[in-house]
Amino acid sequence: MAEKNESKAKQTNERKIICKGPVDKNNGAIIFRLPPERKGGKSFDIVKGQILTVGDDKDISEATANQLLDSKTWKFEEVTK
Repeated sequence: MAEKNESKAKQTNERKIICKGPVDKNNGAIIFRLPPERKGGKSFDIVKGQILTVGDDKDISEATANQLLDSKTWKFEEVTK
């Protein structure tokens, strides 16, 4: 029983952000490409409407999430549920 309560607490504490798309709707961009976070890693493409989980061993790191939220060319917002 305690494990179920712990897993629910972890799920509600996960930080997520959503991609709302390019700020300039007329620029023609359909993806936002991030460079690899780790050496030898692959680039990461983000599309409008995609929800990203933030944290270690998740979609993106805390540092990258903060950079996306500060982006001037694409709009990203915190998901609050």
